[in-house]
Amino acid sequence: MVERIRELLNRFPEDEGTVRTLIRENPRFDALCREYANIVRILRYLEEAETPNLVSQTRALRERRTSLEEQLLTRIEGYEPV
Repeated sequence: MVERIRELLNRFPEDEGTVRTLIRENPRFDALCREYANIVRILRYLEEAETPNLVSQTRALRERRTSLEEQLLTRIEGYEPV
């Protein structure tokens, strides 16, 4: 479980208790955490590799990361989208 939430806890460390509860109880939250962790890892790799030919893909991944952060934070704050 720790691997799935490590990146999220790096971003929102103050919400660790809530994140741990949600990941156990909410399969959708768990899936979002997995996707978020994967995107953060891919972005880190691309940024370290300095791949100029992947600028548009990197931009799209950053936008998806931001969207996921918003979705995850919404759930952390107690709101469940319909």
